[in-house]
Amino acid sequence: MAQSSRPAKKDVSGLAADILPLLETISQMQAELEAMGLFPHDRELLECTGCDLVEDVTIEGRLITIHQGDDEFIDTGLKFERLNEDTFTCPVCKTEIKAAFL
Repeated sequence: MAQSSRPAKKDVSGLAADILPLLETISQMQAELEAMGLFPHDRELLECTGCDLVEDVTIEGRLITIHQGDDEFIDTGLKFERLNEDTFTCPVCKTEIKAAFL
């Protein structure tokens, strides 16, 4: 009798149970980074479509906002406000921006 060429189905529930604690740890670390003003690189940087405010990351990993075209690269001290899981609002013009998560 010929054997099937399809791979056998694997039980992934054990794998999911192993990965869940790692995901929880990563999530906690990202929250700690954000609390320290560092960017956890879990989403694309925000750019306001209503004005010229954009996010950038310094060489030290700090999340800053600057006015696009500012050659002096001076942090405004303003932060985009998280409205929900994937939407932010601009602190200058209140435009709502959808974040692209990585």
